[in-house]
Amino acid sequence: MIKRLRDSIRRIDFARLPPEYRDIFPREITFTNINREKIFAVMMIVVNLPLVFVDYFNWEKAYWSSMPGYRYLCYLHVGAIAAMLLFLLATRFNKINSPADISAYHHVLAAAFAIFILIWSAAISVTDQLIHRDITAFILGMFAVASAYLINARLALAVFLVPCVLLLYALDHLQTDPHRLKGYCINIGSIAAIAWVLSRIFYIQYIRDFINRKIIDNQKEILARQSKEDFLTGLFNRRYLELLLSQEFARARRYNLKLSVAMADIDHFKIINDTFSHQVGDEVLRVIAQLFRQSIRSFDIIARYGGEEFVLILPETEMDEAVMVCERIRKTVESHDWSSIAQGLSVTISFGITDDMSRENYEKLLSLADIRLYEAKNGGRNQVRF
Repeated sequence: MIKRLRDSIRRIDFARLPPEYRDIFPREITFTNINREKIFAVMMIVVNLPLVFVDYFNWEKAYWSSMPGYRYLCYLHVGAIAAMLLFLLATRFNKINSPADISAYHHVLAAAFAIFILIWSAAISVTDQLIHRDITAFILGMFAVASAYLINARLALAVFLVPCVLLLYALDHLQTDPHRLKGYCINIGSIAAIAWVLSRIFYIQYIRDFINRKIIDNQKEILARQSKEDFLTGLFNRRYLELLLSQEFARARRYNLKLSVAMADIDHFKIINDTFSHQVGDEVLRVIAQLFRQSIRSFDIIARYGGEEFVLILPETEMDEAVMVCERIRKTVESHDWSSIAQGLSVTISFGITDDMSRENYEKLLSLADIRLYEAKNGGRNQVRF
């Protein structure tokens, strides 16, 4: 029965949370809680500082002797200010800039803050029994934590119930009027139930907002990737290639740097598609893209130009070095074990290279690389022309 109840409470929180988010969600929610608690801590200091002056006034009027509750209130006000300052220092020395920075320490710190607020407000209400005989501070503390602190259902039961039990235990010893004590029990129980339900409403709403944010972020990421990435090979697409090439061309012109551009074409690719199927052709494109990635430097740029054509941008690269790079790729493609894709399959590739920075613009530079590639194709394929 207890296990079923526990599982039902857990489902209240995670019914709307997809499994792929359940690892990152606790860090996200703790990050939000700590940022909210920082604001709450500043508010607590601002509220309690004037109350300390009121406590000083009560001390001067000798109220501390006639009504000891005023003295205990002063201790609680000073304690709250000290605790809030310690919390702000703790968050300052363990700075968090994103949910990725959240550790177990931050989970404990966030929960300890909420528990402290509830126990402190309960202590204020207990002390008020010696003066005003009300529990307003506890009500405010419960609703403040319920609305500001995001907490899962199981932990919320402990966070809200423990201070209630402690407060009722203290009231049982301080309150001599059984009718007033009975009213306190009903009110505190009702407040705890309302606070728990309220915390669930805010928590589930946060889950919805979190999922919506993740969906939007994922869609943005997909759109950004699609705008510059070829869907089949994962290389840059033609549109993004032209942007990068224009930037590299302008940079080389401005700083008088070398720039080599190579255009590559898979030999007899149409025959591969017709003989082995288009699925095999797609796999060939993916493998060659991977071979390109493995053979170039981190700052070189490789893109699928269209169909079976690729363009390689080699910034700050002399022609002889560019030829070495393309020749290495050509040999890698030729010697690759293509039988793992289809029996009898063999693949070669041809290159055309240029580094002629006297051309008017990057389009003319790319066109010259295409002419060199055409020469390689007419010269027998599986070769590098420059």
